[in-house]
Formats: sequence, C-alpha cells, structure tokens
Amino acid sequence: MAAVRMNIIQCVLTIVLYRLTCTIAHISSISETYTKHHDHVQENPILIEVSWTIHDYNLHTIPTLQVVTNPLLARQFSPIYKEIFANLKQLNAEYARYAVWFPYPKIAIAELDPPSGLFQCGNVGEGFSINLSCEQSNGVISKVDFASYGTSSGACGQMQQGKCHAENSSEIVQRVCIGQQQCSIPATSDLFGDPCKGIIKRLLIQVQCDPPQNNTYYNFTYLDTMLEDFLDATDGHSRIISYSTQPNWLFKQDTPHIYPDNASVIDWQYPVGTQLVDETMQELGDYYGRLFAWYIRGGFIDEYGREHISNYQYNWDYTEIFNEVEAEHGMTVEYYTRAYDAVIQGIRRHTNNYDMKYVGMALGGHNEFDWYRYFLNHSNHAPDIPLDIISYHFYALGNSRTDPKDWESFFGQLDTFTFEVEQIEEIRKILSPETRTTINELGVILPDDNTPGVPQFPLIYWNAAAALYAYAWAKISRYGIDVVGQSHLIGYPELPDLQLQPLYPSVGLLNWTTGGGTAKYWITKLLINTVDIDNDEAGVTQTT
Repeated sequence: MAAVRMNIIQCVLTIVLYRLTCTIAHISSISETYTKHHDHVQENPILIEVSWTIHDYNLHTIPTLQVVTNPLLARQFSPIYKEIFANLKQLNAEYARYAVWFPYPKIAIAELDPPSGLFQCGNVGEGFSINLSCEQSNGVISKVDFASYGTSSGACGQMQQGKCHAENSSEIVQRVCIGQQQCSIPATSDLFGDPCKGIIKRLLIQVQCDPPQNNTYYNFTYLDTMLEDFLDATDGHSRIISYSTQPNWLFKQDTPHIYPDNASVIDWQYPVGTQLVDETMQELGDYYGRLFAWYIRGGFIDEYGREHISNYQYNWDYTEIFNEVEAEHGMTVEYYTRAYDAVIQGIRRHTNNYDMKYVGMALGGHNEFDWYRYFLNHSNHAPDIPLDIISYHFYALGNSRTDPKDWESFFGQLDTFTFEVEQIEEIRKILSPETRTTINELGVILPDDNTPGVPQFPLIYWNAAAALYAYAWAKISRYGIDVVGQSHLIGYPELPDLQLQPLYPSVGLLNWTTGGGTAKYWITKLLINTVDIDNDEAGVTQTT
C-alpha cells in the first residue's frame, strides 16, 4: 500500500502541476505570470482529500509502452539508437509492444517484391543501383529480357517501356552483366545519358541466369538489427511482437506500388489493396510462417524450396496479428478473422510452434462493437485457433499544437473512452471470458503532427501527455484491463540533418535529439517501478 499511496500522490501532483502550469503558459510576463497565478491559486485552491483506509479496487493493470520501428531506432541511420534502447532497457517493462509498421517499408517487410520464377528483376529510382546475381545457381547472367532507364513501369515479367527511354539501356546492361555471376547497375544519367531532362526517371531491368534459377527477394538487413536491439533491451520480460504490415503485392492492385528506394523515406501510401490475390489466404500465412521461422527456427524454406539460414533461435511470448486493419486495408471483421486464423496456421506450419500466444484485432476505431461480438465468438474461427488477447487503441486529440488550455480536453476524451471500455468488457466476458485485453496504444496526437514546418509544441506538452497517461492508467485499472501501453517510444519532427520527415513527434516518450526521457517516459517508469500489480490497491480520492 505504501508504494501505491506514493504513486497516487505523485500522479495526482503531476496532473495538478500540469493544470497550474497551463495557467502560467498563457501570460507573457514572468512577474505578471507569478502574480496572476498566485492570486488564482489563492482564490481557487484545488483541494484533494485522500481516504487512505478505504479500498476501492485492486490494481491489476500492467503499465507498459509500445515501440514503433522507425529510422531513429536503426543502427544504419541513427546517431542515438544506443541511448534509445538503453532507456528502453531501464524501463523494465512487461508486455512491451514491438510494432513493425508500414511507413518505412524496407524496415517493416521481409519480402518487398514477389517471387518471380526464372526472371530476376530490379526497379530503382535515380541515384540507386540494381544488384543482380546468379550466385544461387552458381551460374552467370545469360540474357537481358528488358532494360530501360526512363519512365518504364510494370512488375517483373510485365515491364513496359515508357515514353521516356534511354535507347542505350539494353546495350549498357548487356555489356556490364552478360557472362557475369553478379553485376551492379547504377540508375544515373552519367551512365545512360538523360533521355528526358527535368523528368524523374527509374531504371528497370529483367534478366535470366544460366543455369536457370528461381528468384525471391527476401531482405532482412534492417529488420534483423532492430529486432536484435529490441529483444536485448527487453530480455527477461514478456513481449508482444507485431509484424503488422503485409507485403502489398499479396493484395490485388491495378498497378504495382513503387516503394521508396531509401529505407529512411516515409511511404504513407504503402498499404494498398483490400482483397488478397490468394483468397484461400495460404500465401498470406506462408509469408508470416517463413518470417517467424527466420527468427525462431534458424531459417526457412522459400517458395521454390531453397533454404535460407539465419541461425536465430529467438523465443517470445505473444504475436499480434496486423494493426488497425479497418483503415490500413479496409478489412471487414469477417475478412480479418479469416486472415487472423490463416496467419496462425501459417506460423504453425513453418515453425511447428504451438506454444506461441496471439493478440488479435488491434482496432484503431471506436464503438466498433460488432467487431468484438464476431471475433470473440469462437465458432467464427477455425478449430484450435486461440483467442489469447484482444487489443485496441485510444488517442486523445487536440485542436492546437501550442495552446496548453486546449489540452484540458484530453481528460474528458479519456472519460468518454472508458464507457467504450466498459461495453467491450461486457461483450468479452460473455463470449470469451478467458481472453485477456491490452490497450496497447494510448496517448495523444496533436494536430498536423506529420506536417513539416508546423510550430513545435511547448515543453509543458510533455507534462500534459504524461498526466493523461497516469490518469488513463488509474481510470482504466478500475475495469480490470490487463495491460495499458503508452504510445510510443520515440517520434520526431522534420530532422533535416538526418533527412527524416515527421513521424508523430507528439506521441513519443523520448527526446528525438538525445534519446533522453521526457515526462511521458518518467511517468511510465514511475508506474512500472512503484505499482505492485495484483497486490496493491487503489485508494479513494475526492477533489474540490
């Protein structure tokens, strides 16, 4: 009780200090601020009465956070990744959610291009290179089927020359690559000349090998190192791993989506398509099965029977399947439920791991009660499919990036959300009472957060967002929710020195220049360190 009493006091003080500072922030003169603030407090004191001997409810809810993959966590790009993961390690968080998310496709997806059979293809923008290899068959490049530097388009096996085309494209590629086991071709006007000045150009190439080889495009360069650092920082604790983004070539598309060549460039348009090409969803399950076999079985067998070896033998507790699919691929609950089952079946098929536990839905919308009624009905799932945990999200939204008075609304929004939590709990207890719940994205998103050049919020914002999380954790604990995770470890505004576009700076817990903790980080650490889950009890307070 002593720990929780101190916790409650500090949480309350955080909220009180935030509200007092909101008053201060709107007065230009420091001396004038002090005078007016002092008079305000004297006239309207906030009185908090704590009944220490009265038990309200057991503290069951585990405080934690989510970690969203992005370039500031990548060894290859970030000058502060060590500080970031060191601070994550210091949290000692249980149930940290590792969200491998779509805005950076090369960081999120292991197979960005579909298997292409005997054809080997590349498609890059200016300044990047296509690397071709027949090393797999111990052969050489024997034929150039297609080569164009200009505005060509199309998928492997279906490439079409555009109006802008360097006539010497095939000749140059043949000269460099024919008879070689591997070759690298840069997409530059220095090499091909400039067939259309002022127009953005791409280089598309399709070749074949002798002896023939079947080609896949797995690349774990960025995925491996970031996961290694996350698992090291959370070693000894339960984790929820969410490879939430599916390769978009699994979905029907009118034209192939071109993802950025640079792994640190944002692509908000990546999750295109609403219907899978393979309606049986086995191809979807196989992708996830191979991905997980790479990390927990030491490797996998690809679509053509070739072995890929990783030597990883990781083990984690929970796997979450997809993220906010109502928006990201416009799935219905029926379609998502089939996909959820197919992914679990695929992971089991490729890893033989039947001990893994799973988290389902990860809903971003609100009052979607029919989703819970359908998904939590075991009869809507294939046999032997577990419903271990459900997840959903909440973000308070502001109307101003710079006006602290506007942020008072965060708390009312959270109050409204708790009515939704109560209704979801009623559905869960009726249909699947053994299923647990994690609200694994909870935080604030300020307006225009991903717009370059918008005003930066004042430092007091961190206190406001921290106070909201403390308030949310205490309020949601009343409903017996198992886990509440603050979102997310680190975001950033536009960072020209690193050539990064904004990624939800108002949502992060850490400073994007130093990797140090903000008030959001420290309130999370305070709760993790001081609350003895399932042993401590909440007291009763009254504010006037």
